Amino acid sequence: MKKITFLLSLIISISAKSQVINEWGVGPEIMYNIPIKGFGIGVRSHLHLSERLFVSPQISFYPGWNQIVESYWGANINYNLNPSTKWGVFLNAGPYYNHWSNYESSDYSKAQQANFTAEFGGGIVKNFGCIRPFLEYRVNSKWWESNLRLGFNVYFGGCKGGKGRNNHLCPAYTSL
Repeated sequence: MKKITFLLSLIISISAKSQVINEWGVGPEIMYNIPIKGFGIGVRSHLHLSERLFVSPQISFYPGWNQIVESYWGANINYNLNPSTKWGVFLNAGPYYNHWSNYESSDYSKAQQANFTAEFGGGIVKNFGCIRPFLEYRVNSKWWESNLRLGFNVYFGGCKGGKGRNNHLCPAYTSL
């Protein structure tokens, strides 16, 4: 619990220092839990605090077709190692609440309905444009389950002509 409190404090302090979200995107994701061979769906947002740092609130759900039915609620803090290239490599970590709906059917002696865990990993993300796909690998600290996540975020207002984040084209002036 101390680790989760520390991570939440870190996210809040970084957010307070930035005082502004530079840009943001939201979109769907699909997940594959490697050890249990289960598929899930989710939604996440990327809230950019600086060129390298973004927070990613997320909700994910592994539905009834899996042997484990559960949902995750939390957020990652992400650090983009190369934000000025077309594709960025990022590292992430964050706290999560896990609601395990069918924990009673598990043989695992420590199975509970409500669980807290930290997740960490990394991935690749497109750094600019309207549609920004991502691929991520993460591991949780409670059960050491790993998962792959594939999705995209839509950046409303991120449809700037050119290759960089700062290329603003105003139709009122470019048509003159």
